[in-house]
Amino acid sequence: MKLNKLLVFACLALAVATMVRCGGVGDDKVNDKSTAAASGPGDVKKGQQLAAQYCRSCHQLPDPSLLDKVTWRKQVLPVMGLYLGIKYQVPDSILYLQSDNLAYLPQASVIDSVAWQHIINYYVSKAPEHLPVPKRPAPIKELPFFKIIPAPAEWVSTRALTSYVKIDESVNPHRLIVCDGMTNKVIVLNDKITTVNSSTMSGAIVDMVFQKDNISATTLGNDLWANNAKKGSVKEISIDKSGKVAIQEKLIIDKLGRPVSTTIVDLNLDNIPDYLVGQFGKMTGRLSWFEQQGSNIKEHILRDKPGCVKAIVDNKNTSRAPNIWALFAQGDEGLFKYINDGKGNFTEKRVISFPPSYGSTYFDLVDFNGDGLQDIIYTCGDNGDYSQIPKPYHGIYIYLNTGDEKFVNKYFYPMDGCYKAIVRDFDKDGKLDIAAISQFPGGTDRKEAFIYLKGRGALDFQAFTLPTNTPLTNAMTIDAGDIDGDGKTDLLVGNGFVDPVKGNKQPLFIVLKNIN
Repeated sequence: MKLNKLLVFACLALAVATMVRCGGVGDDKVNDKSTAAASGPGDVKKGQQLAAQYCRSCHQLPDPSLLDKVTWRKQVLPVMGLYLGIKYQVPDSILYLQSDNLAYLPQASVIDSVAWQHIINYYVSKAPEHLPVPKRPAPIKELPFFKIIPAPAEWVSTRALTSYVKIDESVNPHRLIVCDGMTNKVIVLNDKITTVNSSTMSGAIVDMVFQKDNISATTLGNDLWANNAKKGSVKEISIDKSGKVAIQEKLIIDKLGRPVSTTIVDLNLDNIPDYLVGQFGKMTGRLSWFEQQGSNIKEHILRDKPGCVKAIVDNKNTSRAPNIWALFAQGDEGLFKYINDGKGNFTEKRVISFPPSYGSTYFDLVDFNGDGLQDIIYTCGDNGDYSQIPKPYHGIYIYLNTGDEKFVNKYFYPMDGCYKAIVRDFDKDGKLDIAAISQFPGGTDRKEAFIYLKGRGALDFQAFTLPTNTPLTNAMTIDAGDIDGDGKTDLLVGNGFVDPVKGNKQPLFIVLKNIN
């Protein structure tokens, strides 16, 4: 894939929700003669020790085996050097892409050139020539459980970027809401998948909270691409019976750094709703809750770091105030729990850590084995970063809760570029199924844009995918719900397709109608 196309897809992913990273493509081969000449076993060992000292200060220490030699030397290490104040020998292309970030990085080197070369030698010498190809448990079959319904013709084009989709069951008949991240349109469709109305907003909507009288909408701001601006907001909107969207006068929170999710909940038990907001940001970001104090609103910061992908409020396992679970990407990747003392004071606990190359994208709390404990489904696969290569560890993970909130990975399904996974019993056979999407699917047939894992019990799944002629190559977002009120759970999948050169067209979204 050519560089310009890679960057387009990287920016698409960065724009909507998560991994604010861009990079270039390195050479096909790395000349390791200079590395070999400059390093012996002692130098490599020294590089390993220095990596543990310097790299671990920002994130989990990455193992050289996570990436191949080319990717380490030509793409990742030059950018990582900038985080240590090292700007020499950095390609102009990388400096250009990082120009908006340099003000947030050290202006002087915090490590000398010899030590930095030791780190380079360690990673390049220990990295494999190529990453292994993952082995899937069984062949992928063609999906028989859903009927594919593309978007109406007016929403088919050479550019498709959904920032949010929702099967809205809060009204009868049910309706679909699709947010176009390129045009900032909010599109409302009825339960027959027919367009009712569309409205242009001031920015791309990435999340909605449906309340009795209104909807709280989270917007990134007027600039989709990765940036350090604070132009995001949470504001009230309403959708009338004609499908027209109206913006209410009330602006709840503004000047947010690329927020991606909002939850409304009473966190300090004062009977006044609070707003839990995850700001992915870019170089800066945070997870905060905003307390309403009369006409004012006060921010309480839970984690002052960028990369918050999703937060879940959990009050199932406590008789006191609700706790918070949050997934962070952007370097220091991990799943965190914030334990509430009942007065809005929280204690942070790191539950699981992930390497920075994982590209964390989604998680949810689900009891997979029926023991009454909440387990974790986790996906990783953002590949719009400095290492745009298929990675065998991208995919779907299930971590079982062994008690005392200790989690053990018991299932993994490899899926290049995995972006989200929804767990439901879609076929009502008493076993949980998984519907997953990918924004960066591997291969040329793009079958990994959507994968359906039919549960067969005891964490055993059969994999299915869409027919090869399905107009979906890069899925951005997905929602599950009953579209037409027949009691079956359907799927709404948002596309992330761009092909202005060849002129190929795809729909903004597709519906997967449950016919099981």
